[in-house]
Amino acid sequence: MTLQRSRLILLILAFIATSSSAMAIYYWSLSNAPKTELVSAQFPTGIPYTISASRISATETQQASNTILVSGSGTASAQADEATIILGVQTEGKIASEASRRNAELMNAVINALKSLGITEENMKTISYSIQPIYSPKNYTKIVGYRVTNMISVKVMDMNLIGAVIDAAAENGANRIRGVSFELSQEKREELVRKAYIAALKDAENKASLIAKTLGLKITGVYSVSERVYQPYQPFRYDIAAEAFKGTPIIEGKLSISVTVQVIYTFE
Repeated sequence: MTLQRSRLILLILAFIATSSSAMAIYYWSLSNAPKTELVSAQFPTGIPYTISASRISATETQQASNTILVSGSGTASAQADEATIILGVQTEGKIASEASRRNAELMNAVINALKSLGITEENMKTISYSIQPIYSPKNYTKIVGYRVTNMISVKVMDMNLIGAVIDAAAENGANRIRGVSFELSQEKREELVRKAYIAALKDAENKASLIAKTLGLKITGVYSVSERVYQPYQPFRYDIAAEAFKGTPIIEGKLSISVTVQVIYTFE
């Protein structure tokens, strides 16, 4: 029994000695390991802060810090080269078929008059057609007639024809004129967008150059570019009184597209 206890004590002592040696070696390696320099990452305003697995060098950090943030705005304008006229015919009759027949006659006359001015059927489109009962003002449950309204949109590519289109429609039976909306064609819109972006970028470049010159810096490149605001043109609506048709003068205005960009320049 005494022999067994002696062997157990020897095994415990051997284990303790081995563990102490291993711990001593581990702490010695930590104290003598080479030091790692930690480099912080700095980002200019507008650049998302993210941490990646790779280490950021001091040169990259300095380049990200040496930046100038500016905003540039640009606007491009042009005369409208398209117009849409909303007009139509409203008729009344004691019976619905009577009001509908009269409405169709007048609308056909209006359409033929517009065709004689060079307006094609592709540029004329029905936007609403309704038949509504007319009630007696003394008895709201009694129907005394029917009202038929037919409205169409007319697209005009020649701005000089707008007044003539309105007059021709009115002279041939159109008694509902809602007005004219001035617009830009697809080609004109694309042209204005390009001009607005170029103007915004040049504005940002001029601001950055002024800042760098004042502070004695040298612009070395562009770090990032982002769009802040894009304002498409708003169609201009011109309302026309229904009784003022003859010799209607129409003067279209300018339509504008605006852009604001944010540019970050690097400097040294």
